[in-house]
Amino acid sequence: MTRIEKARRRVTVARYAIGITAAAALAGFAAVARVTHPGTAQRVATARTTVTTTSTSDDNSTFFGDDSGSSSNIGPSGSAQAQVQSGAS
Repeated sequence: MTRIEKARRRVTVARYAIGITAAAALAGFAAVARVTHPGTAQRVATARTTVTTTSTSDDNSTFFGDDSGSSSNIGPSGSAQAQVQSGAS
């Protein structure tokens, strides 16, 4: 075996070693990230309690609040003009 063949063999072995090491490091990082992520952490069992509340308001109220004649609008207030933006530059 010549020196060139030996060098090529060493390069091939080194490439495989680097690839295997990188794959193992990535798998280890993924495992640690999965274990430590708060969304996948073990859940703590807590006692569930039911709370019953009673409402003292009228059942005749509207969806948006009371029906005392007040109104609420979503939009510009006062004399503000609507602003229109176009895609032109």
